[in-house]
Amino acid sequence: MIWLLRHKGLSLTAGLIGNILKTKVRMKFRSFVCGLMLLAVTGCFSTKPQAQLDKSLAGQPIGRYRGPKAKITVSDFELKTAGLSAETGSALKDAFISSLNNTHRFLIVGQQEADLVISVQINEFVPESSGGKSGMGGGGSSSSSFMGGLLGPPLSKANMQLGLRIIDRASSSVISSRDIQSRAAQSPGKKVKIPRGIVFKAGISVYAGTPMGKVIYDCLIESTRYIAQNVPLEYYKY
Repeated sequence: MIWLLRHKGLSLTAGLIGNILKTKVRMKFRSFVCGLMLLAVTGCFSTKPQAQLDKSLAGQPIGRYRGPKAKITVSDFELKTAGLSAETGSALKDAFISSLNNTHRFLIVGQQEADLVISVQINEFVPESSGGKSGMGGGGSSSSSFMGGLLGPPLSKANMQLGLRIIDRASSSVISSRDIQSRAAQSPGKKVKIPRGIVFKAGISVYAGTPMGKVIYDCLIESTRYIAQNVPLEYYKY
């Protein structure tokens, strides 16, 4: 009889402890659910993508992006160097806008709708110049000497420099500015491999596969990277 009473007492105690533990688990679960609901209501808990600055390095593909966008406009390129046609300037602007669109970071709009103005100056644009020679030594003079003959034909060189400014449209204040420059050289007649990303339309199509084409590609891609890394996060709101 005593053993049975003890056994029943232990069973009642175990049951009581089990009920207490279940109650505590339920209370914690309810508190957790209530906390989530509170966060959702107050807006502190959100699954929407957040704006982030690009962190890719020069020469690397620009990082993928999914989030709010910034409204920008690209002004007509200012031609600050001789021998550059308006058609070429317009084609370079179109290629730059296409590159900016490919980042999925920006809404390219008219000036009155934009929060930011991207101003671009073409300070240097040299499609081809000779200087240095291919072969031994890496770069000799263009004089017709015995050593010059060994070095081979003169290299075809190209150079381009862009001046960029990110401007707040409302205040006209310059947020950030930088010069982007690129140079390339190749033996005459050899085609230069250019990565995808820039479309060479009328006005610049003549430079596809040339050192100038590589220079255009490098300048526009690095200009795009600069914009993606220097537009302040508070402008990403659309």
